[in-house]
Amino acid sequence: MKKIAIFDLDGTLITHHLWEGIIKYRLKTKENLFWSLWYLITHIIYLPLWKMRLISTRRFYRSWGQDLSITMRGLKNDRANEIFVWLCDRYVLPSLKKDIYARLKEHQKDGFLTFLVSGSFQELVDVIAQRLGMDFAIGTILEKDGDKFSGRIASPLCFEKEKEVRIRKLIKEKGLDVDFKQSFSYSDSIFDLPIIKLVGNPVAVSPDKQLLALARANNWPVICTSKE
Repeated sequence: MKKIAIFDLDGTLITHHLWEGIIKYRLKTKENLFWSLWYLITHIIYLPLWKMRLISTRRFYRSWGQDLSITMRGLKNDRANEIFVWLCDRYVLPSLKKDIYARLKEHQKDGFLTFLVSGSFQELVDVIAQRLGMDFAIGTILEKDGDKFSGRIASPLCFEKEKEVRIRKLIKEKGLDVDFKQSFSYSDSIFDLPIIKLVGNPVAVSPDKQLLALARANNWPVICTSKE
């Protein structure tokens, strides 16, 4: 039986948030700037509503993740891939959390199959996983209109329960016999509870308040990472 190690990306394996990297890149290149600014402005207005608890954290997070696809509107695959490579090499990899990255390398050395699971774009998650030598990458699939990205997602956002669904589907497709009890998962968010409870060894990484409380109640390891 195979043991697996599942890693969330934003806030868990890296300190940065991918939406910030995409916006910064757009501002730098001035490419597709209208839709990028539209995304930023229309979602910043949710901040005070969220802080006043007029909208739920779940709705707030889901909106930021799902609507980010508008920043890819009209781009052809080759150009989008250039952007994803830039984001990976210049923005993501420099923000790796050294202690969590060390955990990843340990699991790889010990023969674990490693999964990178994120709400971000599948194509970007693919690039990051490849750079890190990970076995599988799961992200949100972008819709295409001909040879260009439409600015919408083609499947449910890879968020909450959908992460577990996608992991189980991939395991079944690959014909893997997984020992979930001996496997690990790493996350910073209570919204990753489906993948946290999927394995016998969940690890909370710089967790939010809800996940921290749950981790303490269940005696799960808690790693409070430094922002390196």
